[in-house]
Amino acid sequence: MDNSKRLLAHVGKAPGSECWQWQSQVSNSGFGRIMLRDNDGKMRMQSAHRASYATFVGSLSEEKKVVQTCGNRLCINPAHLELQDI
Repeated sequence: MDNSKRLLAHVGKAPGSECWQWQSQVSNSGFGRIMLRDNDGKMRMQSAHRASYATFVGSLSEEKKVVQTCGNRLCINPAHLELQDI
């Protein structure tokens, strides 16, 4: 299964909300987590919102953080994600 399908398999969309609510494993800091293949083909744990950005928007570097503009830590909607400097 490709990364986009794996991510979307764990999303719920609440009526009246544009957020893609993460409904699987959550880190101690309140962000979604998922095991996905990286560019080297190895499975590794990733933040769901960072994985969503990389999958649906484009590449990102470790020097940037991905933030949810909606303020919802469990949202992985690419339209709600933006890069910021660390």
